Parts: sequence; C-alpha cells; structure tokens
Amino acid sequence: MNRLRRLETFARAGWCARGVVYCLLAFFALTSANASDASPQGVFRAVKEMSGGTYLLVLLAIGLALYGAYRLYGAALDSEGKGDDAKGIAIRIGYAASGIAHFILAWAAVRLASGQAASGNGEQEQAAAGMLLDMPLGGTLLGAIGLCFLAAAAHQMMKAWTTEFMQGVAADAPAWVVPVGRAGLAARAVVFTVIGVSLIRAGWFDLAGEVKGLGDALSALTEHEGLYLLVAAGLFLFGVHSFVEARWRRIRDEDVVARLKAAAS
Repeated sequence: MNRLRRLETFARAGWCARGVVYCLLAFFALTSANASDASPQGVFRAVKEMSGGTYLLVLLAIGLALYGAYRLYGAALDSEGKGDDAKGIAIRIGYAASGIAHFILAWAAVRLASGQAASGNGEQEQAAAGMLLDMPLGGTLLGAIGLCFLAAAAHQMMKAWTTEFMQGVAADAPAWVVPVGRAGLAARAVVFTVIGVSLIRAGWFDLAGEVKGLGDALSALTEHEGLYLLVAAGLFLFGVHSFVEARWRRIRDEDVVARLKAAAS
C-alpha cells in the first residue's frame, strides 16, 4: 500500500505541474504575450520573473519530476495493465519516454531556478538531432523517433474520438470533463504530428534545423490563423484536462492494487 500511495502522490502532483505548463503555454500563444516563445522554456522564464518565481519554479520542477517518476514506475510495473503483448509493450515504452521527457523538463526548470540560462525554444532539440545525425544510422533512428511521434499522435486522436481517457476518471466527475478532454487530446495530437513530421524530414534529408520542439510546432501553425487559435485553445484545455486527472483520476482501484502486489511478491 505504501507503493500505491507513492504512485498516487507522484501522479497527482505531476498532473498539476503539467496542467500549469500547458495552461501558461497556451495563454502566451493566445494573448500574444511572449507568443514567439510559447514553449515550456518560455513558461519557465515567465514563472522565474514572477514574485517568488524561483520558489515557484522549484515546485514546478518537483511536480514534473514526480510525474516522470510516475510514468517510469508505471511503465516498469505495468500499473495500468497494458499487458506484455506488442501493443502493451509499445504503450509502456511510450510511458517511459514520457517519463524521461518530463525529467528533462524538470532539469531545465531547476537550471533556470539556479540562475543558469535556459536554451531558446527548439535549440536543445536541434542540437540533439545534430548529434544524432552525426552517428552511424542516426538519420534512420531520427526518422524512427518521428514515426513514434506520429504513432503517439494517432493514439491521442483515438483516445479523443473514443473517450478512452474516461475509463480511469471517477464516475462523479462533471459532464464537462468529456468535451474538455477530447479537445485537449485532439490539439496535442496535432502538435505531435508536426513534431513527428519535422523529425522525419530531419532524418531523411539531414536537416537538424528542421526539428521542432513544442513551441516551434505551435508557431509553425501561425500561417493558418484559425487552426493556430484552435490548437492553442486546445492545449489550454489539455492543461485543464491535466487538472481534471489530478482531481478525479482513479488510481486506488482493485486492479492496480493486485498488479502492484504481484510485482512486489
């Protein structure tokens, strides 16, 4: 039960931190305040400039790190029961990748809180892509990562279409949770698609500069104003959806307890 309590604490704190990041990112994009830097790094810089920003940034980093731990923990122990078949393993690998990505975001927040300069939007991704392209078969691997992003986008869209995300939400959650979750997941799918295509282009054509981070992917849609506004609003709703999961997501159910007990035995 101690393991289950830790899992629940990690998850709820992490969902709250993720909600803050996405809501602020979308706010910047929608209000044109720092619109050119509507990225997680831009959010961290904005938080740092607030009164008591350093402490808030540390709390945000802790939340992101806890979410990363929750995802890695769940991937290793299969706390959501995805199974050991090809589909289940693929989903669990995605959870592990999400965990690592949130640890990286947490580290970026800690670096900024300690006074170290944060990289501009997309710079870290492009530098990493350049290093990968210099390796044998690096372009192939980068393209494969892009395909994984496209698969993740398809999965997000499927969850939005089927409302699969409601399976883990408590029955007493309000009715508005469904449309908010669908809109948020659909917007995230669009952003993942843009990132995936940029990675495939970079891998196939040896163009590390093509790689887009979250903020760059959103900015790439500005040529289509209506789509840009819809996706930015959708990302705000995805942040709200994260708060919904922090409040109403069921973690203490019998299936999870049984799986964690089996893993501990």
